[in-house]
Amino acid sequence: MRTLWTAVVSAFSTFSVLPVPRIEWRAGSLSGVLSALPLVGAVIGGFGCLYYWLSELLQLPAVLSAAVLTVLPIALSGGIHMDGFADTVDAISSHAEPEKKRRILKDPHAGAFAVLGVGCYLLLYFGLCAALPLTWRSVLLIGLTHVLSRTVGSLLSLLPSGSAEGMQRMFRDSASKSSFGILLVWAVLSLGGAAALSPAAAIAMLLAGGLVFLGVSRTAKKQFGGMSGDLAGAGISLSAIAMLLGMVLSERMVTLWF
Repeated sequence: MRTLWTAVVSAFSTFSVLPVPRIEWRAGSLSGVLSALPLVGAVIGGFGCLYYWLSELLQLPAVLSAAVLTVLPIALSGGIHMDGFADTVDAISSHAEPEKKRRILKDPHAGAFAVLGVGCYLLLYFGLCAALPLTWRSVLLIGLTHVLSRTVGSLLSLLPSGSAEGMQRMFRDSASKSSFGILLVWAVLSLGGAAALSPAAAIAMLLAGGLVFLGVSRTAKKQFGGMSGDLAGAGISLSAIAMLLGMVLSERMVTLWF
């Protein structure tokens, strides 16, 4: 039980700005962090539901809700995954050798391509949120994308590292043997919940998450020589927006065809 508590607290202290008790990081205490990361997504989804309840109570405009649902996951996560996305965009845009790309990932400065990439990401995410009819069903589905995208990111973090150091390498080396199985349970539960709300959306989310996992893992191996924390963060960001796109397209297809 203590190991589980340590894993959950470590996951929230690392991947969110939510207040949690301070604990000392040790190799053994990090074994379940990747397995607990989807729980952070579940809490973010819960905050989205809380906002939607308030927006319905106050009759807030839909465009404001779309903006809040765009900003909320970034604000609650401290922007850590978006930072990985920005660094990845900069590194890939350099068209340099893998070693230099890995150095760019570690550079704390944001280049022009990172700024452009983040701007386009936020604009597209906002547009997709605005395209969805905001109901309890759609808000719950968006919440499940935060769980499933972090499951994808954790699975990516279990892949071979491109460097002998870094957060991803530390979490991967500390991960327990049950981490992969626990993450599969998270995926099944998330997709099962999505299927109960909308079978078409669940299929779209599965395809989107799978394609992003394959794409990021291939890019990591080919262009960076292995996985890193920034690449895993980019995978979380990309799978979240890809799943949201899949939800919008599935809603449109159901509306038009049925």
